[in-house]
Amino acid sequence: MARFSLNKSIEAHKLHPNTMTPLPGPDVTVPFGALIERVERDRDMVRFRFLGEPFGCPHELLASALDPGALESAPAPKPPAPAKAAEPAKAVEEAGGLRWQPLKCSGGPAVARAKVPGGWLVSAGAGIAFYPDPGHAWDGASLP
Repeated sequence: MARFSLNKSIEAHKLHPNTMTPLPGPDVTVPFGALIERVERDRDMVRFRFLGEPFGCPHELLASALDPGALESAPAPKPPAPAKAAEPAKAVEEAGGLRWQPLKCSGGPAVARAKVPGGWLVSAGAGIAFYPDPGHAWDGASLP
């Protein structure tokens, strides 16, 4: 874990430890010589830890308080993992859960339905919706 020493004091706002959103109140002075760690850039802002607490400030402000090029050696934050598309048919059915029936489609995403109390669950691509049909009369076709 990289640690950096400030070569001048800066003003930073304290962040909520779980959500990393700014807490109300005045900015805090992080003094000259302070050691900061866990530096992560988020667009034009930067988050870091000072005395174990999360803080944030504009990237330019922090860069001006460090040795030239110091932030370039800090690791970039990992992008969030892409959301997986729903694959309703196999895994759930093998566990004895929902039984998905694929529906014939002319173009568009793959569509499947599962009979549930009061109607159908309909899956199209990564989306899912409930279609109320208490008698389960829908044959799976669309209207002409």
